Amino acid sequence: EWDLTNDHFAHMYRAGDPLKPIESHLYLRYDCRTNTLYVLVLAEEGVEVLEQPDDAFVKLGTTTKLVDGNDSPPDGTPPDFEWITDNGTTGWEASASLAPGIYSNLNVHVQVFDDDESQTSAVADRAILLDIRCETGGTPDIRVEKTPLDDNITPPITIEYEYQVCNPGDVPLSNVTVTDNTCSPLVFQGGDDSPANGALDPGETWLYTCSYYFTGPSSPRTCVVNEVTAQGDYDGQTVKDEHPGVVHCAAPPEGGIQVLKTADLEHACPNQKVLYRYEVSSLGDSALSNVTVHDDTCGPLIGPDGDDNFDGRLDPGETWVYICRYRVRGREANPLENRVIALGDALEDGEVVASFTDRHPGILQIVPCRKVEFVPEPATLLLTATGLAGLAGYASVTIRRRRHH
Repeated sequence: EWDLTNDHFAHMYRAGDPLKPIESHLYLRYDCRTNTLYVLVLAEEGVEVLEQPDDAFVKLGTTTKLVDGNDSPPDGTPPDFEWITDNGTTGWEASASLAPGIYSNLNVHVQVFDDDESQTSAVADRAILLDIRCETGGTPDIRVEKTPLDDNITPPITIEYEYQVCNPGDVPLSNVTVTDNTCSPLVFQGGDDSPANGALDPGETWLYTCSYYFTGPSSPRTCVVNEVTAQGDYDGQTVKDEHPGVVHCAAPPEGGIQVLKTADLEHACPNQKVLYRYEVSSLGDSALSNVTVHDDTCGPLIGPDGDDNFDGRLDPGETWVYICRYRVRGREANPLENRVIALGDALEDGEVVASFTDRHPGILQIVPCRKVEFVPEPATLLLTATGLAGLAGYASVTIRRRRHH
């Protein structure tokens, strides 16, 4: 099946002149396993393709023919050619043998009927750049991320974990296993869908879950630290990745102050900004003065918002809100653990009679993110021919369009 968005390679102009109307379109794919170039030409809506075999061709320059309409009917062996007919002839599809390499003179041509007469439709200047590259061997890779759904608990409790296993490499992985040194069994939830073949394909992410019943200890500390390991095989190589999961046991608030810290993201990429939110409440019967909130990683905190009577005191029933924005550098420990501390004083006749403190952790998973760039024309368009090459080979096809003045 052709992808008319991602497989589009070039416009085809009247007489091959980019200043004249576009009358058809060129689509390309390449199979690295067989060194086969696949070509699709479709006319613009309202334009009819003329079935003239000598004028429907793929050439290098003007003399080296790769395939034309005389290679019809198709027999499954390149060169192959077939007209596309749907309420008239709308294009043609072909295949040709072509080794990987750089070709500066790809010439694709078709004869069409437009504006009440026969017209030539061809790629710009009848010579565009075709750069075919096939990677041999490939680079296997695997990444695993583990997330506890609640990272601040009071045991005994069942901790629910989620796991994401992805393939950032360029070859499929077989015999994929995911194990946790504390929690089992891991239950596969899905993700093997592009295609569903039992292999962790490039760009795929598989999802797992696991439930772990934790009985204690209950004292406030980092009370559960466990690790997940994912591994897979490709061509005799085994790749693996490990990632920890950290859960804190909640500390009851001391006296009359409580701070809760949340983040707008559970996972963040390097250079991504995370928004932390802090809610500070007075739990006792007395207002608290000299309230301070400090985060050991993020600063400065903005706030507070919520001092309803503007008296500068954290009154009973009030909740003050602070925020802080933190840019992930990518060099932090992973997961990134940081803590907030809130302090407040109870006063009588202007004298401090009691001081209260509360702490709350925050845990952020840092994940690698693949960089995607979009560039405008005239520029370079990269097409990965995974649809044809399947899992056995990958190609990139490059076109560089010329500037026109």
